[in-house]
Amino acid sequence: MLNLALLNQRGLRLLTGRKTCEDLCVKQWTLSPSKKFFSPSAIYLDGELHKVTGVQEDTTYTAELQRVQEGVKEYAATIVYQLQDVTIYDGYMYKGAMKYPLTTAKESFFRSGELENIPEAALACTFVGNLYFGHWVRDDLTLTLAAQQFAQAVRTAQKLTNHQQEYSHLLNIHSTPVSKARIKELTIFEDFGQNQYKRERYEYIRSKFSSLSSHQTVEGVMLLRGNPRIQRLLVNENQIAEFLRNQGFIIVDPEKTSATEIVRQTLGAKIVVGVEGSQLAHGLFTLRESGVILTLQPPYRFNNVYKECADCLGLKYSFVVGNQVANGFEISLEDLARTLDMISARS
Repeated sequence: MLNLALLNQRGLRLLTGRKTCEDLCVKQWTLSPSKKFFSPSAIYLDGELHKVTGVQEDTTYTAELQRVQEGVKEYAATIVYQLQDVTIYDGYMYKGAMKYPLTTAKESFFRSGELENIPEAALACTFVGNLYFGHWVRDDLTLTLAAQQFAQAVRTAQKLTNHQQEYSHLLNIHSTPVSKARIKELTIFEDFGQNQYKRERYEYIRSKFSSLSSHQTVEGVMLLRGNPRIQRLLVNENQIAEFLRNQGFIIVDPEKTSATEIVRQTLGAKIVVGVEGSQLAHGLFTLRESGVILTLQPPYRFNNVYKECADCLGLKYSFVVGNQVANGFEISLEDLARTLDMISARS
């Protein structure tokens, strides 16, 4: 059978141009206003920024400077859109000339199977959350909390990882996978801003994890990067881990540890350290109040997305930029030690 929703979207797009949720919604409102506040500087050594040779492909050097330097910043509002008669098909949503992708999979002009009819639903996943574990933790879990307040929370049929399934169970935050459906009324959230409503949901997750406390005092935790799928191989990771272990840090390999055990080992830590990447999200909600996220940065892929989360939660943020070597990058033990001293001095 033909994918009529896609054919219709392509045809209408030629006639009317591309449309967005805002263009086609029957109702929209602001759930939480934008937020202005003073953002403190990240903690880093003099000269670290001079090491940067490139940034992650979805950002710019100017944007990264704004993230890590102090100043008054504004985080976007959470906006709600309600649409009628929306079709979801294998990770794509269609409404008239609007296409809303939630996957990198290729669209198909042909479909198999019948469309499920859903009277009312709220979207509980994002494109980046379906792509990256870190965004699933930061964006999709909190989005699901919002969606559950409006209607049946739905997501794409993409299979969750073991960690995602376990976190959903631990937190009792669930959504229904949908592959092919026609939704009579769909609620969609624009929810990327680190505003007060986002903080409330972050704090809810932190409170749920606190019940797993082992009452131990943790100086710090290093979360190993694991498989370097995006050229973030820290070639001296073992050396860094041994250095931190001697400083009283716990070393955790997320690829070999259950989500429950990761929570127990990281809960109440003063500092969470690791290569910038999704595995650091394991420690975002388990750090103690005013704790520190310390990212180890490849000089050719500078990215500080956790700075905004840290600001929202009242956490501190720090980074060390490495030096590029043949197979990846390495972090100077001296630079790491000096940065830890700076963090200690500001605690």
